Amino acid sequence: MGATKFRRFFRVVAELRVDDDDLKRYSEFVNEKLTDLLIVGQAAAKASGRDVLMLHDLPITKGLQQCIHAFEKLDDEPDLEPLLADIAASRQSARSGVTR
Repeated sequence: MGATKFRRFFRVVAELRVDDDDLKRYSEFVNEKLTDLLIVGQAAAKASGRDVLMLHDLPITKGLQQCIHAFEKLDDEPDLEPLLADIAASRQSARSGVTR
């Protein structure tokens, strides 16, 4: 997602002004947390004998569910596909020993 969209997102959601350093730290944090979430979900799917990750495999807490519902109410949703594709690619590279 572009810096302009992120800045607008933070301004609309939390009335925050952010700079490029803030966006970089935020992006790194989100990537780490999504990766952690997917690793735990993969383990749960594997323990259930599946190769496919399903929603119930993810450790979604009540607080995270509330945040998801609040986020869904926003009119301006960011496009998460590129972010998730990037995380998936970096996980695949890590498994094969390739660094990005």
